Amino acid sequence: MDPEAPAHHAIPDLGLAPRDSTGLVRFSGDVELLRPVDGGRRRLFFDWGNRGNKRAVQYFCDAPHTNRPRTLADAGNGFLLRRGYTVVFGAWQGDLLPGDGRLLLDLPVARRDDGEPVRGLTTAEFIVEEPTGSLPLSRWSSTRSSPVSERGVRHARLTRRRYSHSAPEELPTETWRFARLQGGGGDLKGRSTALVPSRQDLHLDDGFRPGWIYELTYEAEDPLVLGLGLVAVRDLVSHLRHDPAQPVGPIDYAYGWGRSQTGRAIRDFIHLGFNEDLEGRRVFDGLLPHVSGAGRLGLERFTNLTVPGGQQYEDHLSAADTFPFAYAETVDHLTGERDAIMKRPSDPKVLHTQTSTEYWQRRGSLVHTTTDGQDLGFPPNYGVTSGRRASTWPIRRRAPPRRGSATTRRTSSPPPPSSAQSWTPSTPG
Repeated sequence: MDPEAPAHHAIPDLGLAPRDSTGLVRFSGDVELLRPVDGGRRRLFFDWGNRGNKRAVQYFCDAPHTNRPRTLADAGNGFLLRRGYTVVFGAWQGDLLPGDGRLLLDLPVARRDDGEPVRGLTTAEFIVEEPTGSLPLSRWSSTRSSPVSERGVRHARLTRRRYSHSAPEELPTETWRFARLQGGGGDLKGRSTALVPSRQDLHLDDGFRPGWIYELTYEAEDPLVLGLGLVAVRDLVSHLRHDPAQPVGPIDYAYGWGRSQTGRAIRDFIHLGFNEDLEGRRVFDGLLPHVSGAGRLGLERFTNLTVPGGQQYEDHLSAADTFPFAYAETVDHLTGERDAIMKRPSDPKVLHTQTSTEYWQRRGSLVHTTTDGQDLGFPPNYGVTSGRRASTWPIRRRAPPRRGSATTRRTSSPPPPSSAQSWTPSTPG
């Protein structure tokens, strides 16, 4: 891609991405297709895979979840395919690590012209469900950690607190270190362990304990140019629609769906103008962000895209919830800034769905109100509807949810922590 194109100026750190001999920035990613055996009805359905996982067939076709759909059973009831949709899975999240069949996007690391690493302060939050000795700095084993710099090793700060609003308690530096604990299993050498220095992991001597919010502030280096993930989606779908070779046959309409994290990705995709390709053509005709609340992604330097939008107790420092929140134009009553998610002729039709969870803890009302709580009119080509956060799409008759199912569990709030009771975070969004 051409880093100098005006359409790409909103991508953080793009100017620091390595270029080839022609001045272009190169990256690559996984793509998989499911196509009806009769060729379909010239419709494309793009699955914005949640944290690299394929979800559309599971939700729309009542299929078992799998990242390797290879058998007839993996198509479920075939709802999308029987209606003529070519289903496209394309990688967009560049900070994922290989494993479990996730879709991967290989992105460049930002570097300064003199070859020096790009460095800066960042914060990582850790919450555990059971006592744990070591954790990756990303908190998620599936996600790349922003490595600590040499200087950051000496000046990092680790705190813990009981509630998000509690005063933090700083932990002495001699009680923790950048390292990982390995071993302890039944291997051929017995159950011995080793503490291995690591720039991507954090070890706490007494272990991370449930019921506490741990927060690490440190100098990181080598950020990925994460905004290229939106370029990847734009250029892939545009290619499948408009390439004269018709790689998936003729396509008249393109639609996309994303749930929770990827619903937020869709909102950023629209807001930053990526629904228009470099030829000025509309990319998606319709997009369905499901249970995203009022959030977007946040693609700034050292962002961890796997981290959920802020929940009731955790992840309040997530960059997901920043103005603008609404599709219609609004004014931030605190800063005077004026903006909207939808503001271009190339914008798609949008059907935004959310549940009570989004209203209780994902700022859902800001999708259709001003920042000071006044009702907004809806822009053209846009609608909001409600549904279940974990229900199966399309809407159909179904048995009541099982006790303890995701639907039941997700709508309840965790109890506040106390000295006698620990709590666990809610399902990531």
